[in-house]
Amino acid sequence: MTHIGAADVAGLEAATHTLRALDYEHGGGACADAVLAQLSTGRRLLGGIASTEIRTRLHVALADLHNLAGWILFDLGRAEAARSHFDSALELALAAGNDSLAANVHYRLGRVFLHHNAFGAALREFEASGQAAAGSGLELAIVDANLAWTHAKMGSSTDATRLLARAQEGFAEADIAAAPDWARFFTANDLVAMAGTVHADLAEAGELSHVEEAVPALSEAVEGYPEDMARSRVFCLISLSTASFLAGEVEEGVEVGHTAVREAIPIRSVRTADRMRPLLRVARGCGEARGLVELIEEFGASA
Repeated sequence: MTHIGAADVAGLEAATHTLRALDYEHGGGACADAVLAQLSTGRRLLGGIASTEIRTRLHVALADLHNLAGWILFDLGRAEAARSHFDSALELALAAGNDSLAANVHYRLGRVFLHHNAFGAALREFEASGQAAAGSGLELAIVDANLAWTHAKMGSSTDATRLLARAQEGFAEADIAAAPDWARFFTANDLVAMAGTVHADLAEAGELSHVEEAVPALSEAVEGYPEDMARSRVFCLISLSTASFLAGEVEEGVEVGHTAVREAIPIRSVRTADRMRPLLRVARGCGEARGLVELIEEFGASA
């Protein structure tokens, strides 16, 4: 049998870090095959001989790689396959006793359910994430921000704004430098983006006054995202365009909407088209946005 050492696990961890960065910049389609191939190689290590310490570290590394695979497949619209990988990630994380990683997996499962408007299931996963993350300020802030987003999509402004404020307070007190790789993705700019998204969704749900907070927050987030966070920037542009229409700023909505589609084209992600559906519905109600409607439909979104 093969002996597994620290270098084997370090290679797996480094590959996951690199592939995660590719996903954020270029979308899941840019690295799905590489992630699944890396998983096949990595899982073979489970049959090798290793010390208890190395085996635990291997379980964590493989759990995080399954976690990434689930996220990438979710980005490509393959929710069932994504959930299978998240289940494997949870099993390995729990076997290693890594509550932090288990919390992150529950968070990502919650995002899958939220994307498909399964709000009850999303809330359960986010709450499970919060329970596993107890004691980690950053991870609890991530949970609260996503609970806020869920309540915003449900049209509950009281709960959404309360949870968003709690997320902002928790993030301000969190030790970001000490966070693991799977949680460190959530930056101050992501929190600004989340605040804008929460207010934009509340406006879309009928509380139009929230556009006053949505537009400046989303504008700030768009400017704050670097090139290697291209997909997140596109999501913000989509929400900003939608909020601009709801605010009566049609010209701005059209201009930002065109930018969103243009920047989404090179990103290999099904979610970008999915997230354009609310924008498409709003734009269809505005005669001056006919060109944008045609562009979004050509891109592949359908209301």
